Amino acid sequence: MRAQDPVLMGVYCTPKCAGLPEPAARPEDAPRKCVTVRDSRTVFKRRYRSIGEIPDRIRQDSSTDHYSCGHCGHWHIGHSRIGAPEQFRMLSSPEDLADFLVKRRGRATYTQVAKAAGVQPIRLKALENPKKGQRVDLPTLFKVLDVLRARPGVEIKAGGR
Repeated sequence: MRAQDPVLMGVYCTPKCAGLPEPAARPEDAPRKCVTVRDSRTVFKRRYRSIGEIPDRIRQDSSTDHYSCGHCGHWHIGHSRIGAPEQFRMLSSPEDLADFLVKRRGRATYTQVAKAAGVQPIRLKALENPKKGQRVDLPTLFKVLDVLRARPGVEIKAGGR
């Protein structure tokens, strides 16, 4: 096998072998899951033969999705926001908040962020490592968010109570 040989669905060498119809030859004829828009033109998404071919920096980014395409049989990158600053994130659990705080803190230490926020490092650790039944210390959270240059928000759902 050569590096340029196709590998569909991680196993097969041709669409027929994989039980897939022949994929579209032009991006305009392909379904949305197989194409993207770059510079106002519809082009095929990058095709990967396996998850292992997807660069680590993309694969490990939580804002990125990768999936096996049912049209062409390759792996594609879904919503990749690498290089674009994140503007808004919905949180639905204490674990989501903890994940956000850890990622936003980046390489800074607990002590560095806590000192800048004027809180004890143990309070920041408690926010980043929530335990079941543990209450969120809201004054600490707001101070830490300010240092991390983030503001909390809420979603107001339409409808009943």
